[in-house]
Amino acid sequence: MPVLTRPPLNFGPPWTPVGEHRRRGETRELWHLDGPNQAYSDAYRAVRAPLVAAGFSWTEHGTERGVLVPCWWGGVDEADVDVPALQGAVDAAIAVAAAKRAEADAKWEARRLAEAARIAEISAPIRARLAEIVSSAPWQLGRSYAEAAELAHMIEWTRYGVDAASRWIANAEQNRIRAEERLSRPSPQQWFERAADAGVQAATLEGLQFLAGLDEDLASEQNGRGFSQVTTWSGHVLAERDALDQVSAAHGLALLHQHRSQLPPDVARRALGIEPKPTRKVRSPGGLLASA
Repeated sequence: MPVLTRPPLNFGPPWTPVGEHRRRGETRELWHLDGPNQAYSDAYRAVRAPLVAAGFSWTEHGTERGVLVPCWWGGVDEADVDVPALQGAVDAAIAVAAAKRAEADAKWEARRLAEAARIAEISAPIRARLAEIVSSAPWQLGRSYAEAAELAHMIEWTRYGVDAASRWIANAEQNRIRAEERLSRPSPQQWFERAADAGVQAATLEGLQFLAGLDEDLASEQNGRGFSQVTTWSGHVLAERDALDQVSAAHGLALLHQHRSQLPPDVARRALGIEPKPTRKVRSPGGLLASA
């Protein structure tokens, strides 16, 4: 009785003979289907029994890593396989599986678009607020600034983006509140009297703004430039003001005194009344040389 000498069904990729291998006590010619194949998986799942009877299966024989691959075992009698009927059953199974996947994909895409639209709506005010903080008060974000700035400029947000932005905004606003609370406490007595002078107030604001300009890393690194992690919040809050009164200037003078070695000599002289002894020169973003 004649036997089939090659796989009777085509699933797209070519079949490759890989030599003779033992199966169920018999030596048979083995063929592999090149590469993963969704159509084969769909057909095998739906019409497994007829396919197995026709020699189709999965095997790790003849593979390098012992991975299961679609296969066909030779030696099947031609009379035992109704190829047209089997092909019809396979085609129908593949079509049904493809239709189900397409339906599932369409539902998933509809859910994705609906979620994207909902996120776009709820994220609009959050995005605007985050962008405002990034551009006008990055110090409030601290070490989250780089991630927040990147997110603020992303075209499309996810739920994670909304949650992250909300968390960063809440933390940023708390940082400002904490800074304002510190500045509402009684000002340092050793600087209060000096802070009564309008010229000192102006020089103090100038010094704070100079330090804020140096604070490119937002006090995330200990590099002797700008404010420290202890002084950054209060320093930036004061530096944002248009003018300082006696109380806020006294707070500002205390901050300047902690960073006096970074101040331009003229500013240190007018604000603190001292002549700093610089150890090296640094340049502010505006190009002004200062001592550090």
